[in-house]
Amino acid sequence: MKLNQMKTNLLLNSVVLVLGLFGFFTAASAQKEQAADASLPSAKDVPPTVVTTTLPGATNTSQVAVATSPDLAIARWIDIKDCTFDMRGQFFAGLRRLQARVDEQISRLAAKRNAMKGTAITQDWDFAMKEMDDARANLKSTGDELRKVGPENWNEGKARVGQAWVRTQEAYDKVKTSTTS
Repeated sequence: MKLNQMKTNLLLNSVVLVLGLFGFFTAASAQKEQAADASLPSAKDVPPTVVTTTLPGATNTSQVAVATSPDLAIARWIDIKDCTFDMRGQFFAGLRRLQARVDEQISRLAAKRNAMKGTAITQDWDFAMKEMDDARANLKSTGDELRKVGPENWNEGKARVGQAWVRTQEAYDKVKTSTTS
């Protein structure tokens, strides 16, 4: 009888220990991700900068407030592309900076578009901006999907995010080089 009771106690203590360790590591991981989230300002927290835009042949200028940040200018895919599953807090912090950079690019392009005279041919510009908006939405959704994957699918999901990032930059370049830019 005592042997069965000892085995039961040993099993119960082992289960409690495993659950305790699981809870500890889960809490530590959540705390690490919260710390990474808290350390980055959102793009909305960055003070606006006034940019003066003058189009060739225009007689007036337009001033538009555009959010800028030194962190956004240096946000690069290469800095996060090799992050492992265990480094996902760092990866998602970098991804947020990339997304903020795309938002800043869109804001600047929209300001430039708003400054265009009504007589300018803007069809190519608008089409390219639609692709830029679609690429931004794709980058966000692939990032959201990556948050849900486990270690076995991490690299594949991360590659999709990388492709989405490349798509945003190709779209950005296309808008910048459109016939009305």
